[in-house]
Amino acid sequence: MLLNGVPYVAKRFFEIGNGRDIVSIDENTAQLTNEMSRLAQGQWFLDKFYERAEETETQVSSDFTFSTGILAQETIGEREPSAASAVTLQDFLESTSRSPSSAITWLLEPLRASTIERWSGTLDHPMHADKPGKTMDAFMHFSYIYSQRSRLFADLQSQSASGNRASILFDVMTHTVAQDSGVGDHGLTGITAVLAGHICDTMCEGLEMGEENLILATDGKKKKAGEKCKGTKGKGTGKSRGKQQDRVESSDEAETSE
Repeated sequence: MLLNGVPYVAKRFFEIGNGRDIVSIDENTAQLTNEMSRLAQGQWFLDKFYERAEETETQVSSDFTFSTGILAQETIGEREPSAASAVTLQDFLESTSRSPSSAITWLLEPLRASTIERWSGTLDHPMHADKPGKTMDAFMHFSYIYSQRSRLFADLQSQSASGNRASILFDVMTHTVAQDSGVGDHGLTGITAVLAGHICDTMCEGLEMGEENLILATDGKKKKAGEKCKGTKGKGTGKSRGKQQDRVESSDEAETSE
C-alpha cells in the first residue's frame, strides 16, 4: 500500500500461541500496540547506547536504527471489514458489542529491501566477529544492564534502507522480568537463555559497563552467564564512569521509554 507515495507493508497477528487464526480483534490490537512499544523502547535504548559509545570513545557501528511504524484502524461504517483482516462483519459487531472501542488494527511499516541480517534468535544470541555483529552483541548487553536488568532485546534482525547505509531493526522481541511485553516474551527463562551464550569482548569493555554478566536464577541466587566485563582504564574519565554508573542504577530514567 502507498501512503503519500511511500510504499508500506501492513501487519496483523494471526497466531499468538493459541493456534492459528485464534486471535481476537482486541488481542490483535493489544499485540500490535506492544510491538510499537518495543520499537520505541528499542530506539530509546539504542540512542543511549550510542551516547555511551561516544562518551567512552568506543568504536561501534553507527548505522543501526529502529523502524518507525503507524497504528492504523479500519473504518468500517456500512462496509464489510477488509478481506485481508480475515474478520467477518458478524465478528466485528460482536466484538464492538462487548467493547465499543474495538477496532480492526494494522501496524504499518515502510517497505524495505528483502535481504535480512539476523543477529540473534528468540532464545539465543550468537557471538559475532564483524563490527555490526559485535555492535548488536554489545547493544543487547548494554540495554539489559541499562534497564536495571529488567528487559533484554531478542530476535534482533535488520534490513537495509533504500538510498542510504542505515540498517533498520524491525520485528524485535523482548524478554522482561515481568513477562508482559507481548508475543515472544519468555520472561526470566528467555533472559537466562540469551545471556548464557554472551561473553564480553573489547566492545563491551570499551563501554565500561563495569558489571559482571550475572542474572538471577529462579531460586533467587545469582547465576553466572558469560564472563566478567572488566571495563578499561584508558578510556573515559572518572567523571564519565560516574555518569555511566548513575545511568545503570537509574531505573526511573529507563522507565520513561515506556
